[in-house]
Amino acid sequence: MSELGSLVKEDLADRMEAEILSQDMRSQVLLACLACVLIPAVRSRSLGVKLDDLTELEDTVVRLGDEPLQETRRARRAISALTDIMGPLVRHARDVSEQERSQAVYERMRSLLALLRMLLGNSVQVQIMQFMNWDRTIEIDQVFYTAPKTIWEVRRIILAARQLGMRVRATGVGHSRSPLYVDEGNIMMDVRGLQRHDGPRIQLNQPTVERKFRTVTAMTGVIEHELNKFLTDNMVTMLSQPLNDVESFGGMVAANTHGSTWSAPAYSGYVVEMRLVDSSGRLRRFTKERHPDIMRAAMCNLGMFGIMYDITIQVYDTFKAKVENFFVPLGDLIYNTTRLRETVTGNFLTEISWFPFNSVTQKEAEEYIRTQQIPSNWTAKRDIVWLRHINKATEQETAGKVMQPALYLPTNGSLSGGNVEGLLRGKGALEIAQKLESPTYHYLVNAFPVILPPRWGTETSAAFLLNIDNSFDRAAEALKFMIERAERQIKDNGTTPLNALLPRFFHNSDCLLCPGNTNIRMNDDSNRTLVIDFLAPPSQYGFYAAAREFVYHFRNQKVRPHWGKRHDNIPGIIDIIHEVYGDLVNEFSRMRVKARVDPCDMFMNSYLLQIFGRSTDCI
Repeated sequence: MSELGSLVKEDLADRMEAEILSQDMRSQVLLACLACVLIPAVRSRSLGVKLDDLTELEDTVVRLGDEPLQETRRARRAISALTDIMGPLVRHARDVSEQERSQAVYERMRSLLALLRMLLGNSVQVQIMQFMNWDRTIEIDQVFYTAPKTIWEVRRIILAARQLGMRVRATGVGHSRSPLYVDEGNIMMDVRGLQRHDGPRIQLNQPTVERKFRTVTAMTGVIEHELNKFLTDNMVTMLSQPLNDVESFGGMVAANTHGSTWSAPAYSGYVVEMRLVDSSGRLRRFTKERHPDIMRAAMCNLGMFGIMYDITIQVYDTFKAKVENFFVPLGDLIYNTTRLRETVTGNFLTEISWFPFNSVTQKEAEEYIRTQQIPSNWTAKRDIVWLRHINKATEQETAGKVMQPALYLPTNGSLSGGNVEGLLRGKGALEIAQKLESPTYHYLVNAFPVILPPRWGTETSAAFLLNIDNSFDRAAEALKFMIERAERQIKDNGTTPLNALLPRFFHNSDCLLCPGNTNIRMNDDSNRTLVIDFLAPPSQYGFYAAAREFVYHFRNQKVRPHWGKRHDNIPGIIDIIHEVYGDLVNEFSRMRVKARVDPCDMFMNSYLLQIFGRSTDCI
């Protein structure tokens, strides 16, 4: 019994190299006995939670009470149903082909699937599936996928995973391009359908004695366009958002999604309260007022604090916004540091978009198609930059005008190119942007979105961040580096490492893991951050090389990756993260231990363990 019990609790990678258990009656009996021990344990644990390990944090526990009766009805699996669950395993997983390894993993997962289904009962569905994120840059051969609808189902999944020694991580839309997803063979929890047990899915909260401002509480699986509609209907707003509005609320908070508002922070900077389910299945509540140190970690937690349940953010009185589009020569803006600084600092929001090779004339484009030769007089400085400004509209400007909803580029979810392919994509992208109506007027949250990503993307994104100095010299240097890197490749072999360069600018916040971080300082610091974001298909020549060269060139200027974008393919990136964040990484781990949300690393994955290390207080 102890041999089989320890086998079940090992990590999947270790289990793959464990001794083979044959499909005989002995293993079936042992597994059935294990189920008899585990099922009552999980069910009894779900009825009550001990608080003896939460000294001084008792105020963080939210009492749930008994699970509603309709949620507890479930059927026991008969012992005879266990006859097919022990498949053959491979002793030496690393010595076999990928197909053999994948099949061995699947067979092992079938065994665990039967146990999971017995522990969870019929009311919680779980299945083995392959996962692929929206732009096909993250593929996980096999995960246990589940989509709970209630807090009690979340708790039951976590307690079952705890008994089986498995890891659990939440997912929503799958928009992240970095390895923040659960490792193969573990539980992926889709939180989009999760409903709030003690209130509406989205709720507006009025000011209190403790909080002198209004807030909005929303479930972690709420999609941004759903949240935006609620904000607009209630005449409140946030001050920054990303280019698209299909990301999940929890995903934007967990990875600190950014916009481009000069004097407002990225998404995590608005968080004032969070409720989450910890690795003991308890619903926990942390607030900025009562747990300020823990909240500095929780507000950008990369999924390491547990399954976020609902999140409360500060909101502001809405206002009518004016969106204007300008098209200026790249050389006049990027290579004129004074104008660049005045343009960015002089507007509520500034978005700059460069699509390489966009200034070729129709005659030059036809000649290029015929000869594949780059025009001798083309330079990046000659290209046109799309400059998008958002500012507060005056009463005179909006008099008699109906506020428009969010407007999107007609590019099937891509920010660049439309149907144009190859190097002339930049020309096609610019022409699409130039057809946009300008100016337009919106309530602020509807002014932010620009694109609707497709279910399966054609472009991926890499993004790296640097501190902005008051003179803007560092920002200009970074932009020029990527522009000139792309120009060289275009002239050398007629290809571009990027389809779009998207510099964005935002205010820093006091948040341990936020890339826009008040604790990461440079000389002449403006307390703002520049994001160098660039797009290309994952297989595009030079895309990853350009990212690597940028990171190495600015390594001594504290360059760091956007957590949710492509970056783990850069050699030495974990060392760079440690260099930049320094003791902030250790402080985050200390706060995670202090919060006592995950003493045995249930919510970690292999990538995060490389950065943050393993917990040392697991019992």
